[in-house]
Amino acid sequence: MISEVFSSVMGEGKYIGRRYIFIRFRGCPLNCVYCDESVKESMPPRVERIPGSGILEEYPYIERDLVEIVNRLRTPDLFAVSFTGGEPLLHHERVREYSEELRDLGYRTHLESNGIYPEKLFFFHYASIDIKLPEHFKDLDERKYRRIYKLELRSIKKLYRMGSEVYAKVVVMEESDPEVVEGVARDIGDIGDITLCIQPVTPIKDIKPVPRGKLLKMMELCGKHLGDRVMCTPQIHKYLGLL
Repeated sequence: MISEVFSSVMGEGKYIGRRYIFIRFRGCPLNCVYCDESVKESMPPRVERIPGSGILEEYPYIERDLVEIVNRLRTPDLFAVSFTGGEPLLHHERVREYSEELRDLGYRTHLESNGIYPEKLFFFHYASIDIKLPEHFKDLDERKYRRIYKLELRSIKKLYRMGSEVYAKVVVMEESDPEVVEGVARDIGDIGDITLCIQPVTPIKDIKPVPRGKLLKMMELCGKHLGDRVMCTPQIHKYLGLL
């Protein structure tokens, strides 16, 4: 269920650069072309030895000792604890148990989700919902894509209404259509005062980055619906060589 726990900075999204403890869960029903987490699926559970060291050691009792592990990795600059993946809501009952226990201890919680399970959502202090674009998938028909997109919007709306500080994140690639991204901004703007983080894809295999001019055009179009609640947030942990 849990593949690894470690301390690092948030490398993407609205709280980029903040210190987090990351609890990474296995499994995701989607198969995004840019995903780099599938290689970790078969690895044994691991825990970082010292906060920020980047040295992970096998830890077979990671689920039993999770709260103790988080306490050990806590640093004075900690902002929140992130439940990430994969897709953490595949394990929503355990995630709820862990998050409630951590909140009782004074931790702030953060969900990073693909947003396709709105019925499994509950309160987090912060939440990031990944909005998928058609080019994120291979051979996915329009009907299935639209279903995914509607679920993502439902998740954002549910989190927003329950008081979570929710924001949307969308990965853009060379072939991404600025007008499609603008449509995302329009739809989340209809929900409320929500920030959209436009994330230039980190090149991997044959995935090419979005041209700079196109990226700025996307931000400009989104700004028509969201004002200054538009951010460009590349994956800084990749540039810094952090976990």
